[in-house]
Amino acid sequence: MPETTFHIPTLLTQEDADAVMFELQDLPCVNQADVHLAEHTAWVSHTTMISADDIAAKLQEAGYAAQVQA
Repeated sequence: MPETTFHIPTLLTQEDADAVMFELQDLPCVNQADVHLAEHTAWVSHTTMISADDIAAKLQEAGYAAQVQA
């Protein structure tokens, strides 16, 4: 399963982290997710049925700009 880490610079408070986690858990094909507030990152394990770009777009729609970390 693909694993992708996203850098989310607007991840500033626990409320932001909770909102991002909610968005990630609500996506189909996401198996597991973890949000690291201190690092401004989110780690996502997902199937190939959803791309990292699709996940980033959904986070953007929720107000959280996310870039795939290399």
